[in-house]
Formats: sequence, C-alpha cells, structure tokens
Amino acid sequence: MRNRWSLTFGGLAIALIVLAAVAMVALFNARTAVRGFDERILPSVAKSLALSERVTDLAAAAPYVAEINDLPRLEREQSTLRQRQQELRALAAQLPPDSGSATGVTKVLSAMQATLDDLIEFKRQDLGLRKEGRERIQALDELESRVLHLPAPQRREADHLLQMLRVALYAHNVTDLVDAEQVYRAQLQTAPMQRIDAGMRAQIATEADNIFALRKQHLSLRDRKNVLLNAMRLLSEEVTRSVDRHVATLSAEVSSLDHSVGLIVGSGLIAVVVALLVAAAALALGFWSLRESLGDLTRVTAAITELSHGNATAPPDVTDSIAPRDNEVGALIHAFNVFRANTLSMRRMSADISEQRRLLRTVLDSIDDGLGAFDAEGRLVAWNPRFAALLHLPSQTVHTGATLDALRDALPPLAGGRPAVELLGAPDAPRQREDHLLDNGQVLAVRNHPMPAGGFVALYSDQSESRALERQVRQTQKMEVLGQLTGGVAHDFNNLLAAVFSNLQLLQSRDDLSPDMRRIVDRAFRASERGAVLTTRLLAFARRQALRAEVLDVDQMLTGLQDLVAYSLGKDIRVELDLQSRGACVLVDGGQLENAILNLALNGGAAMPRGGVLTLHSALCPAAPGAAANGPQGGTVEIRISDTGSGMPPHVQERIFEPFFSTKRNDGSGLGLSIVYGFLKQSGGDIRVQSAVGQGTAFTLTLPEAPAHSSPAAAPVRPTLSFAQMRVLLVDDDTDVRDATFEFLKGQGAHVRAVASSREAAAALDTQGFDLVLSDVGLGPGGDGLQLARDVHRLYPDTAVVLISGLPTDLLARRYAVPTDTRILRKPFLTDALVQAVAHALAPHGVDAPPLIASSA
Repeated sequence: MRNRWSLTFGGLAIALIVLAAVAMVALFNARTAVRGFDERILPSVAKSLALSERVTDLAAAAPYVAEINDLPRLEREQSTLRQRQQELRALAAQLPPDSGSATGVTKVLSAMQATLDDLIEFKRQDLGLRKEGRERIQALDELESRVLHLPAPQRREADHLLQMLRVALYAHNVTDLVDAEQVYRAQLQTAPMQRIDAGMRAQIATEADNIFALRKQHLSLRDRKNVLLNAMRLLSEEVTRSVDRHVATLSAEVSSLDHSVGLIVGSGLIAVVVALLVAAAALALGFWSLRESLGDLTRVTAAITELSHGNATAPPDVTDSIAPRDNEVGALIHAFNVFRANTLSMRRMSADISEQRRLLRTVLDSIDDGLGAFDAEGRLVAWNPRFAALLHLPSQTVHTGATLDALRDALPPLAGGRPAVELLGAPDAPRQREDHLLDNGQVLAVRNHPMPAGGFVALYSDQSESRALERQVRQTQKMEVLGQLTGGVAHDFNNLLAAVFSNLQLLQSRDDLSPDMRRIVDRAFRASERGAVLTTRLLAFARRQALRAEVLDVDQMLTGLQDLVAYSLGKDIRVELDLQSRGACVLVDGGQLENAILNLALNGGAAMPRGGVLTLHSALCPAAPGAAANGPQGGTVEIRISDTGSGMPPHVQERIFEPFFSTKRNDGSGLGLSIVYGFLKQSGGDIRVQSAVGQGTAFTLTLPEAPAHSSPAAAPVRPTLSFAQMRVLLVDDDTDVRDATFEFLKGQGAHVRAVASSREAAAALDTQGFDLVLSDVGLGPGGDGLQLARDVHRLYPDTAVVLISGLPTDLLARRYAVPTDTRILRKPFLTDALVQAVAHALAPHGVDAPPLIASSA
C-alpha cells in the first residue's frame, strides 16, 4: 500500500511541478510583455495624443490673436503662447527618438513658433496703423468742421472740399482703394479752390494722401495675416499627421506584442493541459489501485466512529464485512477488534464504578450523620453536607485539601468556652468515640475510624434530640411512677377522709353540742376539707382526678375572679382585665380552672415584691382554614396571666412544670405548676410560658371552645330526698367508712344493713329485699362492687345501686374493668353529694340514666 501510494503521489507531484513551471514561464513572459506595453507604448501614445491636442489648441489660438485690438492683452497672450510652445517642445522631446516622428515634430513646432511670432509682430503693426489711422481720421474730422464754418461767399468751394474729405474718409474702410483714389484725384483737379486758403488746401491734400497710404499698408498687412493663419493651420495639420503616423507605428507594435503574448499563452495552455492529463492519469491509477483498501479503511473508520459515539453493539465485528488481507488493513482490523473488546470491558467497568460512586454519594448525602474523610497528612478528601452543618463550618473553609488546622480554627467553641480541637481527630489516632457539648447546647457524638492506607474517617451525630428524648422518657417514667404512687396514696387518704367526713357530719348534725365543741368540730371539718383539696390536687397532678365538666363563660369567670385575685395579691399590685373572648365558653371544671388561675396569679404576685401590674387577658382564636378542630367548634380560647415582675431565666423555664421543682426556699411544695399542667392536659388544653429576665412572665392557658349551643351551667338544685323507712344495703370493706356511713343513714331514718364483702351482700339480698344498694367498688378478695351492681340489676331490677370509690377513673378501669362512663360517688363525699347520687339512682328509669362522675368534697 505504501509503494502504490508513493507512485501515485509521485506522479501527482511531477505533474504539479510541470504545471507550476509552465505557469511560471507563461506568467513571466506575459509580465514582460505587459510591462513593455505599460512602460513604453501606453506613455508614448498618451504623450502623442496630448501633443496633437495641444498643437490643435495652439493653432486655434492664432485667429484669436489676429483679432486682438488691445496691445496689453496682446502682450499677455504672447506670454501664454510661449509657455504653450515650451510645453509642446517638452512633449516632443519625450517622444522616442527612434520613432521617426520626433525630429519632424520638432521642426514643425519651430516653424509654428516663427509663424506665431510673425503673427504677433503683424498684429503690433496693425495696431500701430489703426492708431495712426484714427489720428488721421480725427484730423480730417477737424478739417471738415473748419470747412463747415467757412463764410457764405466760399460756400461753393467748401462743398467741393467736403466731398473730397468724405471720399478720403470713405477710402479708409474700402477694399478697392484704386477706384476711391481715382475719384479723389479727379475731384482734387476739378474742384474750384480760388477762394480757399492755400494752407487749408495743402493740409487737406496731405491728410488725404496719408489716409490712402495707411489704407494701402493696412490692406497689405491683412494679406500677410491670412498667409500666417493658413501657415499655422497647415503646420498644425502636419503635426497631427506626424502624431498619427507615430500612433500607427505604436499600434503595429502592439499588434505584434499581442501576437507574441497569444503564442505564449497558447503554449502555456498546452503545457497545462498535458500536466493535467498526467495528473488525472496518476489519480485514476491511484484510485483504481487503492479503491478496495480505502473501502476497507472506510468500514473500519465507521466502526471506530460508532464505538466513539457509544454504540458498542453495531457493527459487532468489522471482520464480518471485510475480506482477510495480508497487509496493513488486515493488521488494523485485528488491532481494532482487540481495542473494541478492551473498550467494551473498560466501559462496563467505568459504568459500574460510576454507579457505585453515585450510590455512595447518594448514601452519603442522605444520611443524617456528618462524615469527613482525611488522608494520612490530615487533609480533607471527602465529606457530605451534614459534615459542615453539624460542625457549623463556613462553606468557604470546607473544600478538598483543607487541613485539620484550618478546620479547627473555624470550629465553634465547646460548652464552657473550651476550644473545639477535640471535635477533629488526628491521622494517627486510634478508634474512639466521644460525646461533646457545644456552646449552643448541641450534643455532638464524634467517632473516629482509622483507615488501613493512612488517614481516618470522622463520623458526627447530633445527639441533642435523642438526649432530650431520653430525658423526656425518664421524666415520663418518673411522672408515671409518681402518678401511680399519688393515686394509691389518694385512695387510702380518701378512705380516711371519708370516715372523718362522715363522723364529723354526724357530730355537726347533733343538737346537743356546746358552742365550744361545735367550733372544734367545725375546725376539724375545715381541716378535713383542706385534706380533700390536697387529695384533689394530688389527683390533678397525676391527671387522675374526677373532673366535673361544665360550660363556663370565660369573661364572666375572670370578672368574678378579679376581686379574689386582687385581695390575694395585696394593694401594691394592680389587677387589670383585658377581655377579648366575646362571650366564648369552655367545657371545663370551673373550680379547678379558677384554682389554676389563682395559683398562677399568686406566682406572678411573688415575682413583683415591689408592686406592679397583673393582667388577666382572654381571647378567642378561630381554627385556621383546613386545620384539624381542637374543640367541638374547632376554635380555642386563650387565658393569659401576665405580670411585670422579675421574669425567669431560660434554665428555670425548662423545669417549672417538673414536680417538686420550686424556686422558693422557705415555703411551697413545688406542686403548684405541675398540678396546673396536669389539669389542663386532662381537660384537653395546653399551657405555654413566655418570660425574660427583668421583663415579666406570661402564662397562656389554651382550652377548646365549647359547642355553640352550650350555655353556662346554672347552680345545681339541692335534691329533696328522705331516707326515712328506706331499706339500704351498705357494702364496704373499710370498717371506719362503713360504720360512719351506717350511722349517717341510720340517723336519717333508714333501715340499714352493713356488710363487708360481696358474698355477704349476695346473702343479704337473698334473704331480704332492699330499696338501695350502696357499695364500694373495691371490696377485697371475693368480688367487687361493679360485679355486685350487675348482679343486682339482673336479679333485682327494682333495687337501685350507687357505687362509691376513692380511686381515680383510670385505676378503676385497670383494676376492676370499670367503664369510664359508670356513675361513681367519689370519696370523701358530703351529705349533699350522697343525697344527689341516691336521688338520681332512685329516679324513674334511674338505672338506665346517663352515668355521672360526682366530684369530691
């Protein structure tokens, strides 16, 4: 292939060299011919034509000179003609000396110059004669005037003189001077002149002779002028003929040169055609010899192009369409097939690596932990977005090649102002894990893992939420345990208070008590009431108290509470109302809500020892469009208790709802805000606090709004019920409570039978009929009050049942499976509560009436 291509290109090179040589020779000869034409012929033609034109102009100026009547203008025209003659001589001198025309033109120009000089000289003489003629005519005019003034006796002779003078004046303008002179001479001989002065006659004869002499000279010069003008015309024509001959000579030379150039171009074209034919033959021979090889190369190129465009499947193998050849093409095909196989293998490998890289980058970007990889020299080589976010690093500091020192300088400080060097490890540090508390309160877990090739990987996890969740779980567990303990204590305490309440009410009902004894009983009763309130607060803290839900107008409640709050806070603190709820109502235990507001108001008053303003604010907040409804109407009612006191620092705000946490050192149990928190949560509401040191504190209570058709509950009507002759079965495992209740019912005139267990109650029911069964829920081993109530309803439907218990609702549900809507009389109870519960149970269809959870005393 190389040899064939060398022969082809050699033939093409030779043909091109010959073509270039011929073209160069032809161009050189043409340039020489054109240069001779440009340098010699064209300038000579141009000069000859310019010479002819100026000679013609010069000949045309001769008649003009002949007609000039002013001597100064003649002088100027003579100067101009001389300048033109010099230019003509210069042009004539530039004609080629070998042309044969230069010498003749020069002679003619000399003759023309002599002729012009004669013409100018003639004109000077003519102007002189004209001047002299005018003088002679003036003299004749003066003589004529004198003759006209001759006296009358001389009139006849004067008339002959006038005729003679007029003939002389006429002779000045005629061309046939001989006839005019003969007429004049004849008059001169015949005219009578005897009476005319001889001097005048002599003067007239002299002037007339001068006129005839001047006219003869003038006519002679006119003939000379015509001769000179004809000579100028002839000389001009001679110059024109000489120029024409010279131009004809040049034309012949141009024709000869054109013929020579034609021969040169023709021979060049023949040589070019021959060279082109040789080149075409070389190209045809090369194409014929290389067509198959070029076709194979084209197919290989197409396959390589497809492979470069990513199409590795078509064509599958170029050897399928190319016949085997023992030349360079065959070697190229084999090399391409090997390259194609390697390319496909590398492409698959690259695709796998790219996919793994994308997967790794996706995983790194999606994990919540921050990751940073450092090489053995401590330079950053890889990271994910969480790495910079968790370490609070500026974006400009995190880049490939960033050093550990540069990153440490940009780290935020740890808690206590300690430097954050420990957040970034070292290339030679062992595997380790540490938790660090940042200055902003964030807990960051750092894990360093060394890499086998040197360097290490650092993982960063934000443990703030998990630590807070752990604290919340521990707090919840603590609250749950504390709530269970509180509920159990409240149950036992309620049983004790029930016995105390019942016995004290028995004492209060006696008429034989002395005033001192009645005061002692009243004090004991009030102490028992405070114990019941404390029990209620404990249950509120545990969120297990029985709430008496009622519809309450918030604005009316705050208005009625204003005086009590003002009296409790003292005269240095002003209590203001800002009522904006527009008559909104809430479904809540009114007593507990008033207790919560009073508790928060007392805390606000304690924060204002030097006086201030405490504001009770109410507002109605409609539900946002599309939001889930919080209450029956979807809106909420806010009650805000704000003061202008000292405020609370952030670390105190975080713990104010914890049980037993208090900022008071001398008094206070630390349960106030915990009980408020539990009450609001149990009522379906919430509480928020906003406080700043030196700017006061604001507690916001949020409760669901009551239904639109609800109205504030009226004061309950005291039921009228007589226990006289009523048959009552009292079931209670607590002896003190049973005996105290027994005494109360017996004192009311009822026939009471008291038992301690459900078995004894069942036996009593079998032997005797009862109007009312009053049973505790918890009856110890052998049964419970709920099962006893079910048996009574089933076996003795005419017997009413009232259940009593000191346990909260959730404990009743867990221990005895008591439904939450079951009517329960809470211990300790007052007489009115017992009478109301019994009256409701004994009412028509009382067993099927809606259950009521009665509140404790």
